Amino acid sequence: MKNTIKLGLLSAMIIGVFSACSSEPKSLDYYKDPKNAKELEAKIKECNKNANSAKTDTECANAYNAEYSKSFQNSKNTEISDEEAAKYLNLKKKQ
Repeated sequence: MKNTIKLGLLSAMIIGVFSACSSEPKSLDYYKDPKNAKELEAKIKECNKNANSAKTDTECANAYNAEYSKSFQNSKNTEISDEEAAKYLNLKKKQ
């Protein structure tokens, strides 16, 4: 009887350890959240160490996509003057 209880407790401990180690990857929405900006930055640095990380690691892919999405969103919120638009679009008036 004591061995059965010990075996049951040992099994529960092993299951607990393995379930804690195999957590779900952090989602794209998680990394997009401004509260997690520091973690996004750290993950990007970690992922940049491996050239294929976006293909092999779901969290890296999510972090890269979140960073891209944020940069795209920031560019949409940027206003430019008429002079800047003309400079970049070569629309200067001929004098």
